[in-house]
Amino acid sequence: MGRTAREKAYRWGAATIAALAVTATVTPVSYAATSGEPAPQRVGGAPKVPAGAVRAADPAAGEALDLSVVLEPRDPAALNRFVAEVSDPASPNYRKYLGSGEFADRFGALPQTVERVRAQLAAKGLEVGDLESDGLTLPVHATVGKAAKAFATDFDGYKLKDGSSGFTNTRAPQLDGSVAGDVRAVVGLNTLAARAPRNTGARGPARVQQATDGARQSRLTGTTGTMCTDIKNLYATPGDGYPAAYDKQDYWSARSLAAAYNMADQPNVQTGTTIAVYSLENYDLRDINSYQACHGTKASVSSVRVNGGPTDPASGDTGVGLETALDIETIVGLAPQSKVLVYQGKNTWDDGTATLRRIVTDNRAKVVSISWGSCETYTPAEVMDAENLLFQQAAAQGQTVVAASGDSGSTGCYQPGESIPGQDQLVTDFPAGSPYVLGVGGTTMRSAVTSQTTWTGSGGGVSQRFSVDANGFQNRTGADYNDACAAATGKVCRQVPDVSAVGDPATGYPVAFGHDSTGAQYWNIIGGTSGAAPVWSALIGQADQDLACQANGTVGYAHNALYRLPAAAFRDVTSGNNNVMDSGNVSGKYQAAAGYDLATGLGTPNGREIVKGLCASVPRSPAGTFNPLAPARILDTRYGTGRPGTSPVAANGTVKLQVTGVGGVPATGVTSVVINVTAVSPTSTGHLIAYPSGTTRPESSNSNWLKGEIIPNLVTVPVGKDGSVDLFNASSGTVHFVADVAGYYSTEAGGSTYLPIGPSRVLDTRNAIGVTTRTPVAGKGTVSLKVAGAGGVPATGATAVVMNVTATAPTSTGHLIAYPSGTTRTESSNINWLTGQTRPNMVVLPIGADGKVNLYNAGTGTVHFIADVAGYFTADTTGSSFHTAGPSRLLDTRYALGTARNTPVPGGATLVLNVNDGHTLANAKAVVLNVTVTAPTSNGFLTVWPDGSTLPNASSVNWVKGQTVANLVTVPVVNGKIDFRPNAGSVHVIADLFGYYM
Repeated sequence: MGRTAREKAYRWGAATIAALAVTATVTPVSYAATSGEPAPQRVGGAPKVPAGAVRAADPAAGEALDLSVVLEPRDPAALNRFVAEVSDPASPNYRKYLGSGEFADRFGALPQTVERVRAQLAAKGLEVGDLESDGLTLPVHATVGKAAKAFATDFDGYKLKDGSSGFTNTRAPQLDGSVAGDVRAVVGLNTLAARAPRNTGARGPARVQQATDGARQSRLTGTTGTMCTDIKNLYATPGDGYPAAYDKQDYWSARSLAAAYNMADQPNVQTGTTIAVYSLENYDLRDINSYQACHGTKASVSSVRVNGGPTDPASGDTGVGLETALDIETIVGLAPQSKVLVYQGKNTWDDGTATLRRIVTDNRAKVVSISWGSCETYTPAEVMDAENLLFQQAAAQGQTVVAASGDSGSTGCYQPGESIPGQDQLVTDFPAGSPYVLGVGGTTMRSAVTSQTTWTGSGGGVSQRFSVDANGFQNRTGADYNDACAAATGKVCRQVPDVSAVGDPATGYPVAFGHDSTGAQYWNIIGGTSGAAPVWSALIGQADQDLACQANGTVGYAHNALYRLPAAAFRDVTSGNNNVMDSGNVSGKYQAAAGYDLATGLGTPNGREIVKGLCASVPRSPAGTFNPLAPARILDTRYGTGRPGTSPVAANGTVKLQVTGVGGVPATGVTSVVINVTAVSPTSTGHLIAYPSGTTRPESSNSNWLKGEIIPNLVTVPVGKDGSVDLFNASSGTVHFVADVAGYYSTEAGGSTYLPIGPSRVLDTRNAIGVTTRTPVAGKGTVSLKVAGAGGVPATGATAVVMNVTATAPTSTGHLIAYPSGTTRTESSNINWLTGQTRPNMVVLPIGADGKVNLYNAGTGTVHFIADVAGYFTADTTGSSFHTAGPSRLLDTRYALGTARNTPVPGGATLVLNVNDGHTLANAKAVVLNVTVTAPTSNGFLTVWPDGSTLPNASSVNWVKGQTVANLVTVPVVNGKIDFRPNAGSVHVIADLFGYYM
């Protein structure tokens, strides 16, 4: 985790305290090398002073400094290989990313290295904190005087053009020879203001008391929002001294741009992706709320403040907050189902790097959007080295980092109206120049993509700092491509940009930003590559939300895959140049041309083709066959089973449950487990989210409960790489979890394949189906149900049966225990009920040798049992294998996800869900869904069945008025569709995908 309130956050290890104690009593350390010791070395490049800075007073010796000493990875070559493999579509390790926290264990500095560097720093009088969670960064507190002595440098003060002041070291930091090779960079010796936002040419502000469209409703969908009419009308009417502006001519609204870039309405969108916005300023949430109200979106936007965050208040007068508003609003407009996390830090080199480190080590966001940058000439070498390592870590974790390429064309340090030596130098922007960052240039576009040309300000060219493999994704050579960096043999200079989007402020982005004294919202038209970068962030977010990428890994480090896509995936830009300098100055250059060029890269996106190419190139998850188990209890938080202690799971707490190697599940080869999870004694309303350990928690749900209820539900969940799954208590109160394993899917030989049937009713004690009389099951009584030869299950050859079992009309509290005939009854439960309740649950049961399964009423009163067969498993290969997917939300009628309406489904009406996404589920024989119903207006039940077949006499979920109820459903797929139908009242329906059979 990143540090917050660093002046209060230092934690001391025993070694550190001891080292500090020693320095108080011993003779000061000499910095001269002694005989036999390697000579001291300086780490990093020469210090850099921003353009236009003038000398000012030097800092006082006692002024505080917070530094970050970044260590070398334990095996840099192995890290390079790993990143290359997980990003190469031709590699068997493609997209097998590291989970949260794994980077430090695998590539972090070795413990002995950490202690060696720590001891050296402490011996020089520096205060060293605990190693950061990246396994590479040591936080160091010092004063200017102590840092000058420890690193053998002086400090000079400067005043910058914006009036701010700071200081920088005069020489690269010197370290003892014994540890210099262990250190990649020392960040923080330079406190001068760091980066600038890459936006330009604000037109406005135009003021409006924003109205609400009567027909507009907030929604969280894959549907691109349409700008409200009052804003469109405002732009079309001259006022406040500004001329009229028209959509697709003077600006691009979200919907118009999405249509032009083939990004609109995200047809295969699933659970929203979290996108991080990197910000070095404050912003006003009112601006974001105004934008969302105008477009009818309801995306989640929240902030993470790093080291206390920035201090300048957002202001329409000063421009503070404009960049962040542009970033957030562009992402929300183009990827309205995404969640946006705004990471905010102060605009210093150390805090800016700390902000990136927090984004990467948190690993909460799989897309990172950066619209701040600085030309390489004035970016400290230690900052580029430290942050490039962070970008490499992001690539290893499957995070896509997108950055604006700059607004100064091919001369990245150029500043209009300034006379600064070297500003006509051909140089790129950082961080876009990092080979692990997707650099985004800018275009001018009027009316349609066929009219686009290069925006002169589009940052592009050849990095002076970074190189890439000559046989990699950028393999061009020649005067234009390889004349700036000192590329080693087999390398070429990194070329920028990779791709482009609208950047010209004359055809820019409408942004809600700033308010007048009455609270009226200002709207502006903004340009710059900082508008283009969030466009691509939103597009990568769309790809990550696509079912194929959700099932098989996020896009992550996209360069290798992106550069291999067919030309049809891009809108090539072939006219214009990025010579932003005066036409008489020949220093600026790079002309757009067919194919890749240094003005607009590969071009602008053909969105759905980009998504299809990036996601379809991923192999399916491994095929698994089913192995049924006699139910075995592997977790009971009440009694310390499966985890230490007997305390309940805390509010918003997680149980990490080891599932491989326990309860009959083998230690290897397991792809998913089938467990019945029961929530017991909840102290508030809530729900369960089950997902693979080491992955980002999804928005899906598995079971819902009210305070005091006992709620079970069968869960089929992919297993994390460490053999465990996470069970998250999504509530404000505590709850106990009980888990009984019922089987597992494995890539090893010997399992069973699945054949979908039905649903078909094989038992109803109310109507003498499957039994001889219409009598309820007595307390402590058992129904011995013949399933072999019933409901489509063959008389021989079936190893296990999949059934939805419902308990109804119980006369006392109780629970169901389902188990194979001929075996000893276990203590595991499948359904729990209160007197009078109707409760369903899916069960997967081995079939006894006599072709039967037993359903035991563990209550003292009577109860009726109903069972609907949904399929069976067989030991031969005639059936389908299971593929893990998700968890992914396919349907939510509350927000028009998976359906055109955001209204409840009326009783007697059929909702058809198309699950044929063209790739992942195109040939699926059946899908495994967790189906949740909420806000029912009457008692009722829901039937889920394959499209194109007759409505069966079966139920999948049962409820009483007002309840939220969930149940696992395995349903055959016909015509690529499945149907949902409530029998009475109206109800909202939610469906989350957990896997499919093929």
